[in-house]
Amino acid sequence: MKHAAQLSKLLLLGSVVAASGCGLYEVTPCPAGPAPVAPVVSAPTPPPPPAPIAPVERTVLESKPITITGINFKTGSAQLMGSDIGVLDKVAGFAKMHPDATLHINGYCSKTGSYAYNYKLSKARAGSVAGYLEKRGVAADHMTVKGHSYEDPIATNTTPAGRFKNQRVEINSSVMVRTTVK
Repeated sequence: MKHAAQLSKLLLLGSVVAASGCGLYEVTPCPAGPAPVAPVVSAPTPPPPPAPIAPVERTVLESKPITITGINFKTGSAQLMGSDIGVLDKVAGFAKMHPDATLHINGYCSKTGSYAYNYKLSKARAGSVAGYLEKRGVAADHMTVKGHSYEDPIATNTTPAGRFKNQRVEINSSVMVRTTVK
């Protein structure tokens, strides 16, 4: 029995040695280095941060003011000059492109004469411009006419050149423009 116990120990030892990858009699060499270690499982990588939310865009109608200048008159006159026609034809084209726009036609004078005289003259100048535009297809109900006498000068009234600049009509309007906003 003694041999059986020794044989049993020997077989047990052989199986342990064989399990470690070493041969009992060095037929299979033992692997060098430390004993194998179970691989370390790392935590899963976190998902990337969400993409930034794009700003919301929307289209809105925005009022854009328009001022048309360059319409001047001789002293004491409400008659259009040849140089005014090109400007007024562009205004008529603008009004056709923007049929909902209202044209505010404002007449002005230089300070030569009384306020009352210049008020009538400035209103006549604005009316002269409105009449021309109406002949070019601008609806009368899309125009307002106002005289300002010699109020709101844009130049000095002491020189002929300054007075000529003040003898004018300005046309103001607003158009609705589509704009994309964030």
